[in-house]
Amino acid sequence: MDDLSGARVGLLAHRLAVPPQMAQAAVDAEGVRERKRRALPSVLIVYLNLALWLFPDQGMRACLRELAAGMPRLAGDLAGWRNVASTSVSQARQRMGPGVMWRIFSQLAGPMGGPGSRWRGRRVCAVDGTEVKVPDSEVNAGFFAGPKSSPFPVLRLVALAECHTRSVISAAWSAYSMGERTLVHRLLPAFGDGMLVIFDRGFCSHLFFRDAAATGTDLLFRVSASFSLHPARVLADGTYLAELKPRVKRDGPPITVRVIEYSVTSTTSKILRRATSEVFCLVTNLLDPAQAPAPELIGLYRRRWNIETVFKALKVDIGAARPVLRSAHPDTIIAEIWSLLAVYQILLRLAGAALIGHRPGGQDDTGLGEVSIKNAHGALRRTIGQAAGRLGDMMKAFAEEVWTTLVPVRPSRTAPRKPKARRGERSPTQTVTHKIIMHRMRQPRTLPQAA
Repeated sequence: MDDLSGARVGLLAHRLAVPPQMAQAAVDAEGVRERKRRALPSVLIVYLNLALWLFPDQGMRACLRELAAGMPRLAGDLAGWRNVASTSVSQARQRMGPGVMWRIFSQLAGPMGGPGSRWRGRRVCAVDGTEVKVPDSEVNAGFFAGPKSSPFPVLRLVALAECHTRSVISAAWSAYSMGERTLVHRLLPAFGDGMLVIFDRGFCSHLFFRDAAATGTDLLFRVSASFSLHPARVLADGTYLAELKPRVKRDGPPITVRVIEYSVTSTTSKILRRATSEVFCLVTNLLDPAQAPAPELIGLYRRRWNIETVFKALKVDIGAARPVLRSAHPDTIIAEIWSLLAVYQILLRLAGAALIGHRPGGQDDTGLGEVSIKNAHGALRRTIGQAAGRLGDMMKAFAEEVWTTLVPVRPSRTAPRKPKARRGERSPTQTVTHKIIMHRMRQPRTLPQAA
């Protein structure tokens, strides 16, 4: 292992997950390698893009100085870097384009879980979307657009993540003018046999259900109360079969789906309160109750919230709750998004490596779902400066912080959401008991009954 003088940011932080060979291969694949010697080579810009999310509170030149201290072998003539203007850094990032960082993210993306990530042999994943504000430059406004109520242009982002580890498998972006229901089609190449993908309201349509099911993926959608599903056959467990009908005939024949309806009664412990939720309606292509019992599918749906945790980690824990991204040009905005996703995956990989040996059973049981991305991000920032130039020392210090800041999975705990209360008036965190009540379809005389 090389000794790294300085060793305060990029190479030390990312060498395990993004070695220089990977960065150079991505640069070459995009055809953006320099034909002449530059003060800001593209490989350096790869690490700079990552470091900007490791230190979101610092400017580009500050991150560049840190990188120069830790990357002498890649840097070449460091003296030329110290006088580089911020505009030159921005131009170098724009010259490289977004494709390189997409390739870096693609190398890091993918499932990371073992047996605990599966249900009846299927890898449990979830899809959802979010919006990201970008700087209000003229070119950004023309490219991304946004709602009239927003002072900033808006980028849409959808992601497919493994629920058990919260590892991002695939992601796609678009301008605001493209809706999530259209954008989500770009995730379909990552779907396939052996997966169960969970969706929230807003994604289900005949067209997308048809295309997603054609990949061999098992699907579980929540649909809104206004979604039209007429029972065609009642099954023995009280669920029923219905048809998703196309908007136009050329979209294909109706699709038979299974519908599960239920509500949840929640009872808190310290202040005895009982509340019953709205009716949930789930739609799936798992038609056999014996192979996919309704109570198990209901239990799986709550795992969808893991992707909400992913977006929180991206926007708040790593992004430091920045109201907008940095860049004034669409190409560097897109590179920022891929870099953010790459840094998230780097933190998961480093945390997984740190936890190997800490728990019996190896990496399959390390519990990446218990890793706090906020704490891991902070630990990496702190331990880089304490490493005294040695990667092994940094990883040891990082691992110790990760071990001691794991967040136990406690799905039965709750705290009421409300505006900040006065001191002494805060409601305590409580234990909550959830009781699932299935709404079993009674057999109308006009419908056939399942055997």
